[in-house]
Amino acid sequence: MVTPSNILYSAAALRRMCRLIYRRVTELQVREWWSVAWVWIPGYRPTFVPKRAFKRHFVQWRRQMAKVLRVVVWASHPQRYTVHNDAKHSSYVVEVLPAAVTCTCEDYQNQFKFWGKGCCKHGYAVLGHLGFDSLNDYINSGQQSQPVPVPLAA
Repeated sequence: MVTPSNILYSAAALRRMCRLIYRRVTELQVREWWSVAWVWIPGYRPTFVPKRAFKRHFVQWRRQMAKVLRVVVWASHPQRYTVHNDAKHSSYVVEVLPAAVTCTCEDYQNQFKFWGKGCCKHGYAVLGHLGFDSLNDYINSGQQSQPVPVPLAA
Protein backbone atom coordinates (compact mmCIF):
# COMPACT_ATOMS: atom_id res chain seq x y z
CA MET A 1 0.00 0.00 0.00
CA VAL A 2 1.42 3.36 -1.03
CA THR A 3 1.56 6.02 1.67
CA PRO A 4 2.82 9.63 1.66
CA SER A 5 5.91 8.38 3.47
CA ASN A 6 6.87 5.29 1.50
CA ILE A 7 6.32 6.93 -1.89
CA LEU A 8 9.35 9.13 -1.07
CA TYR A 9 11.38 7.21 1.51
CA SER A 10 11.48 3.71 0.10
CA ALA A 11 14.00 0.90 0.01
CA ALA A 12 13.82 0.97 -3.80
CA ALA A 13 14.80 4.65 -3.81
CA LEU A 14 17.65 3.94 -1.40
CA ARG A 15 18.90 1.11 -3.64
CA ARG A 16 18.96 3.46 -6.63
CA MET A 17 20.53 6.32 -4.67
CA CYS A 18 23.32 4.07 -3.35
CA ARG A 19 23.59 2.07 -6.59
CA LEU A 20 23.03 -1.19 -4.75
CA ILE A 21 22.50 -4.46 -6.56
CA TYR A 22 19.01 -5.69 -5.64
CA ARG A 23 19.89 -9.38 -5.43
CA ARG A 24 22.74 -8.78 -3.00
CA VAL A 25 20.96 -6.34 -0.72
CA THR A 26 17.41 -7.24 0.17
CA GLU A 27 17.16 -6.36 3.87
CA LEU A 28 17.25 -2.56 3.67
CA GLN A 29 15.39 -0.49 6.21
CA VAL A 30 14.25 3.10 5.79
CA ARG A 31 12.42 4.97 8.54
CA GLU A 32 11.19 8.52 8.30
CA TRP A 33 12.17 10.96 11.03
CA TRP A 34 11.64 14.72 11.30
CA SER A 35 14.08 16.08 8.69
CA VAL A 36 16.03 12.92 7.93
CA ALA A 37 15.49 9.30 7.08
CA TRP A 38 17.16 6.62 9.18
CA VAL A 39 18.60 3.99 6.84
CA TRP A 40 20.23 0.65 7.44
CA ILE A 41 22.06 -1.35 4.82
CA PRO A 42 23.34 -4.80 5.86
CA GLY A 43 27.07 -4.73 6.48
CA TYR A 44 27.09 -1.00 7.27
CA ARG A 45 26.27 1.07 10.32
CA PRO A 46 22.86 2.70 10.32
CA THR A 47 23.01 6.32 9.22
CA PHE A 48 20.85 9.32 8.53
CA VAL A 49 20.11 10.63 5.03
CA PRO A 50 18.58 14.09 4.61
CA LYS A 51 14.99 13.94 3.38
CA ARG A 52 15.89 16.47 0.70
CA ALA A 53 18.19 13.83 -0.87
CA PHE A 54 15.21 11.46 -1.19
CA LYS A 55 13.03 14.28 -2.57
CA ARG A 56 15.69 15.24 -5.12
CA HIS A 57 15.99 11.59 -6.15
CA PHE A 58 12.18 11.33 -6.43
CA VAL A 59 12.19 14.03 -9.13
CA GLN A 60 15.45 13.03 -10.84
CA TRP A 61 14.35 9.40 -11.18
CA ARG A 62 11.11 10.41 -12.89
CA ARG A 63 12.95 12.79 -15.22
CA GLN A 64 15.41 10.04 -16.12
CA MET A 65 12.64 7.49 -16.76
CA ALA A 66 10.81 10.03 -18.96
CA LYS A 67 13.62 10.05 -21.52
CA VAL A 68 12.61 6.69 -23.01
CA LEU A 69 8.92 7.52 -23.38
CA ARG A 70 7.21 8.45 -26.64
CA VAL A 71 4.88 11.47 -26.67
CA VAL A 72 1.99 11.84 -29.15
CA VAL A 73 -0.16 14.99 -29.23
CA TRP A 74 -3.90 14.67 -29.76
CA ALA A 75 -4.98 16.43 -32.96
CA SER A 76 -8.45 17.11 -31.57
CA HIS A 77 -7.19 18.46 -28.23
CA PRO A 78 -3.72 20.06 -28.46
CA GLN A 79 -3.32 20.26 -24.65
CA ARG A 80 -3.72 16.48 -24.35
CA TYR A 81 -1.04 13.88 -25.05
CA THR A 82 -0.72 10.12 -25.05
CA VAL A 83 2.58 8.97 -23.57
CA HIS A 84 3.71 5.50 -24.62
CA ASN A 85 6.18 3.23 -22.86
CA ASP A 86 7.07 0.86 -25.67
CA ALA A 87 9.10 -1.44 -23.38
CA LYS A 88 6.13 -2.02 -21.06
CA HIS A 89 3.45 -1.70 -23.77
CA SER A 90 1.59 0.87 -21.67
CA SER A 91 0.07 4.26 -22.43
CA TYR A 92 -1.27 7.09 -20.30
CA VAL A 93 -3.09 10.31 -21.08
CA VAL A 94 -1.41 13.53 -19.95
CA GLU A 95 -3.13 16.90 -20.02
CA VAL A 96 -1.25 20.18 -19.85
CA LEU A 97 -3.13 22.78 -17.83
CA PRO A 98 -2.00 26.37 -17.28
CA ALA A 99 -0.70 25.63 -13.75
CA ALA A 100 -0.22 21.85 -13.76
CA VAL A 101 0.31 18.68 -15.75
CA THR A 102 -2.11 15.83 -14.97
CA CYS A 103 -1.85 12.15 -15.85
CA THR A 104 -3.97 9.01 -15.64
CA CYS A 105 -1.14 6.88 -14.15
CA GLU A 106 -1.15 5.57 -10.59
CA ASP A 107 2.00 7.49 -9.61
CA TYR A 108 0.41 10.84 -10.46
CA GLN A 109 -2.88 9.82 -8.82
CA ASN A 110 -1.01 8.99 -5.59
CA GLN A 111 0.98 12.23 -5.65
CA PHE A 112 -2.21 14.23 -6.18
CA LYS A 113 -4.00 12.34 -3.39
CA PHE A 114 -1.15 12.91 -0.90
CA TRP A 115 0.04 16.42 -1.82
CA GLY A 116 -2.58 17.96 -4.11
CA LYS A 117 -0.01 18.24 -6.90
CA GLY A 118 2.70 16.21 -8.58
CA CYS A 119 4.46 15.23 -11.76
CA CYS A 120 5.08 11.67 -12.91
CA LYS A 121 7.50 10.43 -15.57
CA HIS A 122 4.76 10.79 -18.20
CA GLY A 123 4.30 14.43 -17.22
CA TYR A 124 8.05 15.00 -17.42
CA ALA A 125 8.07 13.39 -20.89
CA VAL A 126 5.45 15.89 -22.07
CA LEU A 127 7.25 18.81 -20.43
CA GLY A 128 10.45 17.74 -22.20
CA HIS A 129 8.54 17.48 -25.46
CA LEU A 130 7.36 21.08 -24.92
CA GLY A 131 10.92 22.24 -24.18
CA PHE A 132 10.74 22.58 -20.39
CA ASP A 133 13.19 21.07 -17.89
CA SER A 134 10.84 21.08 -14.92
CA LEU A 135 7.28 21.69 -13.84
CA ASN A 136 8.37 24.94 -12.19
CA ASP A 137 9.91 26.14 -15.47
CA TYR A 138 6.61 25.43 -17.21
CA ILE A 139 4.49 27.13 -14.54
CA ASN A 140 6.81 30.15 -14.39
CA SER A 141 6.87 30.52 -18.17
CA GLY A 142 3.85 32.82 -18.08
CA GLN A 143 1.26 30.13 -18.79
CA GLN A 144 -0.20 30.32 -15.29
CA SER A 145 -3.91 30.49 -14.66
CA GLN A 146 -6.35 29.83 -11.86
CA PRO A 147 -7.77 26.36 -12.70
CA VAL A 148 -7.14 23.75 -10.02
CA PRO A 149 -5.73 20.48 -11.39
CA VAL A 150 -7.92 17.43 -11.00
CA PRO A 151 -6.83 13.90 -11.80
CA LEU A 152 -8.00 12.58 -15.14
CA ALA A 153 -10.30 9.57 -14.96
CA ALA A 154 -8.45 6.37 -15.73
